Amino acid sequence: MSIPALLLGSILVVISIFMVIKARKKMTALKEYEFENRSPEGVVEFASIDLSRTHAADKGLYTVLGIVGFFVGIFGVALLVAGFTLCVNVSETPIP
Repeated sequence: MSIPALLLGSILVVISIFMVIKARKKMTALKEYEFENRSPEGVVEFASIDLSRTHAADKGLYTVLGIVGFFVGIFGVALLVAGFTLCVNVSETPIP
């Protein structure tokens, strides 16, 4: 049980790091666009309504991706801890 938990935990941690980094980069690009296209009144201007909808959808998507990535990472770390705990407990068990 410990080896699959260690393997799955490490895979989930790597996936979560990728998800969080991807979400962070995309959100930074979206915030840069908002900063560069903000009117003096504080409204973000778009060339068309379709670009506005796409921007809002991307903002929501990458927010959710970052949050899910965080929780996948927490689950991966929990599996790593469980796997290491099982490895230590199994190695300390005397063989009759």
